[in-house]
Amino acid sequence: MTNRFDIVPPTPKQAAQLTAVMWGAVCSVIMPGQFLTGQVAGLGELMALIWGTASSILLTVLPYAMLRWAVGKRLVLVIPLGVAGLFLTATLQTAADYGGQFAIHEFLPTRIPDHSSQALLVVNMIYMMIDACNLSLFVITGTIREIRLRERELAEARVVQLETELTMLRLQLNPHFLCNSLNVVSSLIVTGRTSEANQMTEGLANFLQASMDIETQSLPLAEELETVERYLEIEGARFGERLEIIMDVAAGLGAAPVPSFLLQPLVENAIKHGVETVSGKSEIAIRARREDDMLVLTVENRWEGENAPQDRRDGHGIGLANTRTRLEMVYADAASLEGGPIDQGYRATIRLPIPPAVGLRDAA
Repeated sequence: MTNRFDIVPPTPKQAAQLTAVMWGAVCSVIMPGQFLTGQVAGLGELMALIWGTASSILLTVLPYAMLRWAVGKRLVLVIPLGVAGLFLTATLQTAADYGGQFAIHEFLPTRIPDHSSQALLVVNMIYMMIDACNLSLFVITGTIREIRLRERELAEARVVQLETELTMLRLQLNPHFLCNSLNVVSSLIVTGRTSEANQMTEGLANFLQASMDIETQSLPLAEELETVERYLEIEGARFGERLEIIMDVAAGLGAAPVPSFLLQPLVENAIKHGVETVSGKSEIAIRARREDDMLVLTVENRWEGENAPQDRRDGHGIGLANTRTRLEMVYADAASLEGGPIDQGYRATIRLPIPPAVGLRDAA
């Protein structure tokens, strides 16, 4: 808990509006009673009432100036000086009020105000309570502005963090994947399969270009799947018949927005911890379906028969944890990511909301 007075003071315009509201409420309570009880019997009393109200409103500039001065100061200093400032303001308002009444009395027939010590103390305390309420409105407004500023800073920090994560993801394209891809290209060239080598090189270039072209935090599902397909084309050239790819996307989901590079870490996990560790044939299936207002995405890797992965490496947790963190930052509790083994394979399932305003359709 901070021991300093940290708020964002209201602007002069906001302070003027709050003061007008405060004194409007006070006048709506006090003035009708004064008129009904005959305390305002003539022009002199009316002018005195107007003067007292106007001078008191003008003097509220002192609490406002005091509030702006107090920002960032220690509370042990702010609180006593604040009380002293309120007392000073109320004293000046009382003096202006009574001074105006006596001055008007010299020119117009009015009653001489009660200026006994007890009356002066009561008026001073009334002004001090009104000023305290007015200052409280300033503080409440300043606190709300401070909270909104912190929320905006937090939101901006989250955006920066998401952008940093995406940048790091681009920079951290698995060196193992790139090395293996280049080794396959080299092998194809050595064995005279230049056409296949050229095709794989073009696929690798297209994938890298697609990853660099993505500059938004979200994009249509169709574009995300297109990037994943380019990645899998390269891996398909590397593993040949050992790798089978299945893409099963329900109609109408192509335009659903998803965080960019959402599926890439999961597919790469499936390759690294599934296909690479299996000597026989493997299958990677990417599916998308809709359940009510939720988009459900699954990434599965399976192997045939008893051909279980050999020398299975740890690491599913890293890709899942990073993706889960991104989902939490974007959707809070509205999205989820679950992963676990299935019969002869592994499955990761993502659930995220579909914006109601989005007209889902297949992206051509």
